[in-house]
Amino acid sequence: MKSKFWLVAFILLLNCTSRSPEKIKESYIVIDQGIPSINDVVDLPNFITINKVISLETTDSSLIDFVHKVVEDEFYFVQGGKSVYKFDKSGEFISKISKGKGGPDEFVNLTDILTLNDKDRLWVYDSHARTIFQFDYNFNLEINYTLDYPLFGLEKLENGLIGTPGYMLVLEDPYSLFYFQGDNLEAGYKFEKTLHPFDLEKSDYLHVMRHDFFSELESGGYNYVNSFNDTIYHISKTGDVYPSYFIDFGNKKVLETDLTEKGYTSIVDVFQFINSTDKSFNVGNVFESNKFLIYRFFNQGKAFLSVYDKSTGKLVSGHRIKLDNIGKSIELPLDEEIRIGSFGDGRGYLVLPSESSVLGEFQKEFGVVDGDNPLLLVFNEK
Repeated sequence: MKSKFWLVAFILLLNCTSRSPEKIKESYIVIDQGIPSINDVVDLPNFITINKVISLETTDSSLIDFVHKVVEDEFYFVQGGKSVYKFDKSGEFISKISKGKGGPDEFVNLTDILTLNDKDRLWVYDSHARTIFQFDYNFNLEINYTLDYPLFGLEKLENGLIGTPGYMLVLEDPYSLFYFQGDNLEAGYKFEKTLHPFDLEKSDYLHVMRHDFFSELESGGYNYVNSFNDTIYHISKTGDVYPSYFIDFGNKKVLETDLTEKGYTSIVDVFQFINSTDKSFNVGNVFESNKFLIYRFFNQGKAFLSVYDKSTGKLVSGHRIKLDNIGKSIELPLDEEIRIGSFGDGRGYLVLPSESSVLGEFQKEFGVVDGDNPLLLVFNEK
């Protein structure tokens, strides 16, 4: 599969996705993404080195229902469905905070988390309360601040915040990126602008909660990806947004006509229709290093992983992944619950569920059984 580097004026890509005066780079990379076989294997040791395999301690108090996101400083903070779990660097459970029932100092929706590493602080964003809750690393609540906008993902920039509601209609006009100017919660943040408009009809059924809208870059900015437009954007530390990669599925691309005027009532209808075709969509789980871009996508209900070599333009894709654990090669199908994320300093993480339905015979290799917390594999590029 070949990749092309296109020089284009910014209007070619963003004339349908942004009406705001953004600073745009004049180039982006088009990756020709074919459909690999379900037997094709991505040999990850060719691209990454796993530095740590961490078994997150399993107790009655620390049992994680599903890992949505992991952030790191001197501890690992794991975002589950109802709680944020704190582990030390060896995986030993320390404590957690959980959803409340709507009190003034309680979060109800655990929408997103992020750390302020220079201040030893954790932010929890609640899309229901539209509020950021700031905790110290001992989970003592210090301040909460209401943004007044329901978002599905939120990140801190140099002098502001960037957030996304996905395809949810938040304002009178539908936009998928919101920028807020400000320095900290004490002084507050002021809504400044919206970016990336989308078809109003999509707000009726395309809004879906996901936890991989943003992934941190080593440069301090972020990658941003939304469902159904197959584009990975870079967001600079100062909030400038520009297209960086377009994943070109060719004739397997989900078209605008597949997403509108179909009588959909929910995201389930959309997924059922697309999965009944041979089209690919839902680019996510993005990790970018100096050398490689890693991302996941779906075709006919199955997850596929791709690794793009930025220096050679070579693309490797497959439904199966190969890992190296203490010198032993392990090959697994890419289960939907296997997640990839970024710590933002050139390192990433891979979440492996401990279940036999995922690990199979390799449970023994990792020393886990059904019901254990997932494994956290920390890696950097090779």
